[in-house]
Amino acid sequence: MWWKLQAQGLFTRVNSLNRSRKLVLALLVVCIFLYYILSSWFSTERQHTIAPDNLEFCLQEKVERFSDAIDRYDVFLNQENQEVTYPPYVGNGKIAASLDSDSGLFIRLNRALSLSVKYYPVVSTKIINAKAKEATLLNIREGIAYKLQTVQTGGWRSKCNYVESRVYAHRARPSVLVQDIRISNPSKRPLFIEFEQVGQFNWKDSRTSTKTETVGGQSVSMEVSEGEVNLPDNKYHVYAVVASVKVPKNTFTIKSKETKQYQVLTVVNYTKPYEKKTEVQTSIMSAGVLRELKDVLNIGTTSLQAEHVKVWNKLWESGFGISHSKAQGALNADKINTTIYYVLSNVAAPLHDIGVSPTERTKIKQVLHYPDRCYNGHSTLLANTLWADVSDEEDIARVSTTWMITLEKMGCDFMVRSGAEGVLQAMLLSMGSFRFGDSHLEFKMEPKDLHRDLFFHRINYGNNTHLNISVIVGDDNKANIYVALDRNDRPYYACDAGCIDSPMQLSRKVQQFPVKLTEPLTAILYITADKFHMEDLKHVLHLQSVKEAPPHEHHVIALHKHGHHFGGLPLIFWISLAFLVIIFHLFLVKLIVNEYCQGQERFTAGRRKGYNL
Repeated sequence: MWWKLQAQGLFTRVNSLNRSRKLVLALLVVCIFLYYILSSWFSTERQHTIAPDNLEFCLQEKVERFSDAIDRYDVFLNQENQEVTYPPYVGNGKIAASLDSDSGLFIRLNRALSLSVKYYPVVSTKIINAKAKEATLLNIREGIAYKLQTVQTGGWRSKCNYVESRVYAHRARPSVLVQDIRISNPSKRPLFIEFEQVGQFNWKDSRTSTKTETVGGQSVSMEVSEGEVNLPDNKYHVYAVVASVKVPKNTFTIKSKETKQYQVLTVVNYTKPYEKKTEVQTSIMSAGVLRELKDVLNIGTTSLQAEHVKVWNKLWESGFGISHSKAQGALNADKINTTIYYVLSNVAAPLHDIGVSPTERTKIKQVLHYPDRCYNGHSTLLANTLWADVSDEEDIARVSTTWMITLEKMGCDFMVRSGAEGVLQAMLLSMGSFRFGDSHLEFKMEPKDLHRDLFFHRINYGNNTHLNISVIVGDDNKANIYVALDRNDRPYYACDAGCIDSPMQLSRKVQQFPVKLTEPLTAILYITADKFHMEDLKHVLHLQSVKEAPPHEHHVIALHKHGHHFGGLPLIFWISLAFLVIIFHLFLVKLIVNEYCQGQERFTAGRRKGYNL
C-alpha cells in the first residue's frame, strides 16, 4: 500500500533528522569543550613557556613582600621586557632624580622640576664576575624608589645574594636626597662589589672640592660641586651647590654570611633665576649646604626614612578610586595613582617642611580649609592630555606643568600655592568636577558620565571637616550617590539635583542620593553648612524639569566590565557560538530540503509501480 511506503519513508526521514540533530549537538558540545580546553592551555603556555631559573625565583622572592601593595596600586614593578613601565622617580618639589636614568639631578624651573643639573647623585652598584638579575619598584605611598638585584656566585644550588638600593627625596627636608644601599651575602663564596659614583659630569664652569669632616666620631669624606646652571633662554642663570657623601672607589669584598649597609646623602641648594650673582651669596650657600649635610648625617637611617614616609602617608590621607575598566584605552587606577604621585613629587609640602615657621603653617591651613572658587571646569578624568604616558623626567615635568596650568586657570590658584596638600585637593575636585561656590560645594559631573564607580575620599570642606563621596552603579545600571562625613565641626546638609526635596543632614553614616537629570543641566549634588541657603537654592535654579537619570545602556556597562559589548564571556566565544548556530541551521535546512526532494521522488516512483489509491 502506498500509505505504508509513505509512513516508512517518513519514519526513515525522522530517524535521519534526529540522528543529524544529535550529531550537530554533539559537535557543538565538543567545539565548546575544545575551545575552553585550548584557550586555557594557550594561556598556561604563554605564562610558563620559559621555566624561571634560580635567579628569577630569588628576585620574585624579594618582590613578594610588595605583592599586596602592588595589588592595591601603591607599588609599581618594572621588570625586563615589560610593556608598561613607571619611571622610578622621586621628588619633593625642590629636587628630583630617578633610578636607572642618565639625566642626573633636576631642580625647579617655573611650575615643575624641569631644569637639569649636570650632577649625578645616584650611585650604581656593579657586581664583579657574577650573573645578576634586577628589577625596579616605585612605592608611591611612601615616595621611595627601589632597585633590587639578585646575584649568584656559585652553581644553581647556591644561595642568592641581594643588593637593594632605595632612593628618596626627603619630604620634610627638601634639600636632601637619600640613597640607602644594603648588600647581603648568605652564600659560601665572597661577593665582589664596585660602586660607580659619577657626581658632576660636564657641568660647565663648575668647581669641585673634597672635604673630610668628623661626624659621630667617624671621618666622612664629602664632595662639593658648585656652579651656574643656564636656563633655556641663556639669559638667566641659577647658582647651584651640591654636596654628597663619598663611597669607596675601589672594588671591595662582602664576605660569606656578611651584610653591609651604606648611606649616600646628597644636599642641594640653589638660587632663584638671576642675571648677575654676588660672591657673598654663593659662599653663604656653600657653607649652608655643608652644615645641613653634617646635620643630616647625625640622624639615624631609620629615623630619617620615618620622617619622610610620615609626610607621604599624611599626603595620601585624601585620595580617589575608580572601578577597573577593561575597555581599550580606559583610564584606570594605575595611571591615576602614578600621575597624582608624579605631580605631587613636583610640588613642595611647606606644611611639613621643618624650616617653615608656625605662622606660615597657619596661613597654609586657612587656604586648605576654606577653598574659594575651586574648581571651575569639566571633569579632568575626560582630558587625555592630563593622563599622558610618561617614560622619563621630561615627560613627568611636562605632565606636571599641564596639571598646574589647568588647576591655576580653573580657579584653584590659591590651593596650588599652598603646596602638595592643596594641589591634591584641587586635583580631586577637578576629577569630580566639584566646585566651591557661594556657601556650598557642587558636584557637577553629568549623569551620562557616571557609568563607572567613583570614590572621593576626605575632600576638605571647612575647618576640620572631610567628606567621603561615592558614585556606585547598581545592578539596574543606575548610578547612585553616597555621602558621609569623615569628620566635621558643625552640621552639614546635602540635596540632590534641583534641591526639590528637603535638605538631608549628613553624618558619618553613609546616606544615598539619586542621580537626577535636570533641564537645563545643573549640579547633581549640593553640600553646605547653611541649611537656609540650601532651601533657597530651588528657587534660584529655575529648572524646567527634574527627573531621575535613566539607567545606562547595557552595552556601555558591559564594555567596561568585560572589554566588549557582549557580557561576561569572551568575545571569541560569542563569535564561535554564532558561527556554529548558523552552520547548524544551514545544515538543517539542507537536510530538510534533501529529504523532501527524495520523498517526492520515492512517491513518484511508487505511483509508477502501481501503488495507486
